[in-house]
Amino acid sequence: MIKSPEIKVNPDVLKTLRESSGYTVEEIAKKIKTTVTKVQEAEKGVASFTLTQIKKLADIYHRSLAAFFTDTLPVMPALTDYRINRERRLTPQVYIAERRAYYIANKLAELTDKRSQIPDFPETLKPDELAREFKKLLKVVLLKAKKPEELLTYYKKVLEENLLISIIELPLKAEDVRGFSVSADISIVVLNEEDKPSIKLFSLFHEAYHLLKRTSGICSIEIEQKDGDIEASCNLFSAEFLVPLDDLKEEYRKCTQLDESTISELSEIYGVSKQVIMLRLLWLGYIHKERYEDFKKEGEKKIKGKQFGRRDWDKVFQNRVGNLVVREAANAYRSGKISYSEVMDILSLKAKYTEKFVER
Repeated sequence: MIKSPEIKVNPDVLKTLRESSGYTVEEIAKKIKTTVTKVQEAEKGVASFTLTQIKKLADIYHRSLAAFFTDTLPVMPALTDYRINRERRLTPQVYIAERRAYYIANKLAELTDKRSQIPDFPETLKPDELAREFKKLLKVVLLKAKKPEELLTYYKKVLEENLLISIIELPLKAEDVRGFSVSADISIVVLNEEDKPSIKLFSLFHEAYHLLKRTSGICSIEIEQKDGDIEASCNLFSAEFLVPLDDLKEEYRKCTQLDESTISELSEIYGVSKQVIMLRLLWLGYIHKERYEDFKKEGEKKIKGKQFGRRDWDKVFQNRVGNLVVREAANAYRSGKISYSEVMDILSLKAKYTEKFVER
């Protein structure tokens, strides 16, 4: 067997590629079937990887092979980490999603020569007041008795078309990351693909508030927070947009008793999770803190991880790319601005899916 030759790579580039992908030295040693010492020495410049190992690293890091043979790498802006437990490591998938988001933001700005139309509102508006004003600006009415997936699809379209922001879903593989936003010339919202539609819906407007405030960050969305920091304001904004208190009061008056079936019914009326409904009722003073805590504990016992049945891969890939990106890449291709191979690079899809989406 011919041994793959060792290739000299800038050690600083090697280390940066690993760290910017969220992997430890130990994890990479295991993945490319070498020792921790060998990885450490390669990143110090006293050892080298084989070409086969470098190709494997390119796949692991979701980087082009060319990235390993450059002297410097572009520095990506760091997103603020708004999670409660900031000491917990972010998954490699979150790092990959961040790079994807910034790539999309830059590509859309190049292709369209446009900018996101993020409106300005008075800073004096409270989050719930801003939610009501934002709804008026979007010219949408409260939609009720719709499935969360329908609401999510509808509001994605509204935000993309009115504000020119790209909304995508990616597999973040993180229990404590519901999504994140990138405030840029073309702003991006990334939702956790693995979440239920009702959670994605709440996350979508949580991130919309971040963009209205021109902030970017990684969010875990602890919805119990009501007062204080930017995350609490995002939660209140999202809750008021999706479950306006005045409307909830009217629905509550129709209830004969507040039991589990009533909570489920209210959840279905607004398309949000039961936890959001319980929290809104708590804030209204319709239930006591103890009841909310009991409800939360029972809900946590039932959580056994995310489950998927048979997946509609057309829909999965469409959500991963985002409607705005598909539309603008297709328009640029049809106008001769970019080649078909460039479309494939932008969409990051195989040929059969690229053709399917572009030719719609």
